[in-house]
Amino acid sequence: MIIKRDTDNFLHTNPLLYSAFYGEHDQGMAQFLHTLFIEYRTGKKVLDIGSGLGREVAYLNRAGYAAVGLDYSEDMIAWAREHYPGMTFVHGNQSDFSLQQQFDALYCVGSTFLYNYTNEEVLASLQCFRKHLHEGGLLYLDMRNAAFFLTREGQRWLTEEMVEQRKVNDTVITLRTRFSIDLAGQMLERDYCWTVTGYKPVMEHLRHRLLFPQELIQYLTSSGFRLLKLFDQPAPHVNSIDRSQPLAYSHDMLGTRMQVIAQAV
Repeated sequence: MIIKRDTDNFLHTNPLLYSAFYGEHDQGMAQFLHTLFIEYRTGKKVLDIGSGLGREVAYLNRAGYAAVGLDYSEDMIAWAREHYPGMTFVHGNQSDFSLQQQFDALYCVGSTFLYNYTNEEVLASLQCFRKHLHEGGLLYLDMRNAAFFLTREGQRWLTEEMVEQRKVNDTVITLRTRFSIDLAGQMLERDYCWTVTGYKPVMEHLRHRLLFPQELIQYLTSSGFRLLKLFDQPAPHVNSIDRSQPLAYSHDMLGTRMQVIAQAV
């Protein structure tokens, strides 16, 4: 395995590692999106912001949608184009991209939205999303839930080191994670230590903006959206979804994920 060490985002610059930890063939989120689009009767033209490995775009295209992926990582774009030839993946920043077209639905999952660190960036991204949606178009966002860190389990996450391990062929990859919060900046500070067989450990510091439910609703309404649902369950980013049952939403916001469904007005 060849890895790139000199990078601002180790995981997103090494798609093979991303695949090992987040499953290239994990279709849970794609299946949830498909179910969501059927429930809300969206059109077939769909935009994926932060498309990563391209698996959701590929699944939706196979399901009959005209899905396009956009990602800021050129390495991820290259991986997606190689693995899903004939599908459209473009490079761009979520806050200022311009595709010169509008879509029936737009989604941004896996906490990609939380790389908007400032209030201005949050608004710029939402306004950019709105510009690329038809009136009545559907917006789905999935991200870390800031309110989770007010719970007992969330507090535990801030005091304990988390350890994950994966094996790719004969290579063992270990990830050690510690979380802390910059309260004034509403930032989740993420300290990672990557250990890959045959390489020196890689230390990485990343951040996620923490948004609270009512705060996000205010940003949405001021950017041309009408809130349809705010929920923490089902959480397809972290749990499997029972497709034999109709979607049932939990609104208590105790879970790790904050999700919104909104409509462009």
